Amino acid sequence: MKTTDIQENIIPYIGETAPYISIPENIIVNNHRIETEITDCNFKNENFSNLLKILASLGSCSLYKLLNNTSKEKIYFLGEKLRIRKLSYKIALDTVSVVCESFLESNRKGKSHLNVKDTHSGEVVYSFELDYYIIAEDTFKLFYKDYFNNTPVEYHDEKLPECQIIRTEDNHQFTISIMPFTPNQCKGHFENYPIVPFVFVANCVLKEIFNFLENKDSYEIDSLEGYASKAMPTGKGFMIEVFHQKFLKDLIYFKCEIKDTSGNSYAVIIINIKSKNKN
Repeated sequence: MKTTDIQENIIPYIGETAPYISIPENIIVNNHRIETEITDCNFKNENFSNLLKILASLGSCSLYKLLNNTSKEKIYFLGEKLRIRKLSYKIALDTVSVVCESFLESNRKGKSHLNVKDTHSGEVVYSFELDYYIIAEDTFKLFYKDYFNNTPVEYHDEKLPECQIIRTEDNHQFTISIMPFTPNQCKGHFENYPIVPFVFVANCVLKEIFNFLENKDSYEIDSLEGYASKAMPTGKGFMIEVFHQKFLKDLIYFKCEIKDTSGNSYAVIIINIKSKNKN
């Protein structure tokens, strides 16, 4: 099975479709193991969310392959927990290889594990895990009936909403305000049930965190964890409450709680950002 086989035999039967789902062109599938390469990498600052989207897309395809579904009814994978860690700082990335394997914990929960390696040395640069809820089509439609929108999304808006930092009197806290996402921005992410992708919110959060840091090019992401408690709807503004603390000389901890403007909580992102400076 190769990229074209995944596009024809897997993607039409999972909740995420193009243009949201993103997989490389050179995929090889061997049993339940997916191998591929990503070229011309630019995962700096908020672009790190692009890596998360690619890895999550590969994880969804791998998990569907593992299920060996023959019903041709859609199966929806909703992320529960996401964890990525940088394991090597010695490599300047341009091309990386990715190895993905998935595992079933039950008929309702699964996990995908991916290693991102430097193509030249074979050294693991990132370790990524994503825990999924596995939801059948009928159940998904029942759970998310309030999200249903039968208006066709005719075009994809690649520009994410505007966001800004709101300072507080506490030196360790600030708030990130994000304008409402539209169905056009989320096109392909649960069609007719528009749900804001976690990685899009992560992009906005990372963008503002790096804007908050002085000389932002002197920092890089050491680890990122995400814990979702509720699907994020389009049409709602979000207020991300950010707490930050420098725990080590070269490491800054950020805890980001995602809420809407009414105070309803949706997810938490925990980010450790490392200084590149040696002093």
